[in-house]
Amino acid sequence: MVLIPEGDFVMGSDAPDAGPDEQPLTPVTLSEFYLARHPVTNAQYEQFDPSHRQKRMQGAGDDHPVVSVSSLEALKYCQWLSERDWKTYRLPTEAEWEYAARGTDGRKYPWGNHDRRGGFGNFADACTGFAWRDSQVNDGYPETSPVGAFPAGASFFGIEDMAGNVWEWCQDFYRPLTGTPARNPRGASAGPKRIYRGGSWKSRFSSLRATARNSNAENYSCNDVGFRILCECGTNDSA
Repeated sequence: MVLIPEGDFVMGSDAPDAGPDEQPLTPVTLSEFYLARHPVTNAQYEQFDPSHRQKRMQGAGDDHPVVSVSSLEALKYCQWLSERDWKTYRLPTEAEWEYAARGTDGRKYPWGNHDRRGGFGNFADACTGFAWRDSQVNDGYPETSPVGAFPAGASFFGIEDMAGNVWEWCQDFYRPLTGTPARNPRGASAGPKRIYRGGSWKSRFSSLRATARNSNAENYSCNDVGFRILCECGTNDSA
């Protein structure tokens, strides 16, 4: 786990390539929290649910991110781990996730602002057969990669795999950004779709932007969606 200090940032983007759901820009203040350096792996998740091994992607080892887990299963894992370790683990809120990816300088990608494609994350490149693949890049991974395989893509705070490999479930259900300054904001507590962030091995490079938003039903699972965990430092005031 990596300590993410208290800080301010502006959530969302008004860049020309930003989606309409990334606006209006929303000032956010967050209390400190701990976030896992990497997504939860197969080995870690299967301590909780040994039967999940049957769902592993072909060739995915213990150190690959767990996939084919719904947000409901991710929440159950957090509850199990909290009871085991006597700590409070949960999914990050969307604001916490974006802050951990962007830091305080408003960067476009976890590693910075440049669009150089090779060596920073696992996305749809020449290894894949997708029509939208980037044929100029070959990262050596046609599907998921082991966590930590792209250290050059680490975020402002040293968090890895926040761009590509697997989308990551967040705590919040989808709602539009408000534009209103908030401290420790929580998204909707219920709704038809829950947020996930970060892009995946199936994604266009543009989906690796740290402000890109996506969502799906809370019971949705797929071979490019996983999660990482947050540990609370104390009581946060929400707004």
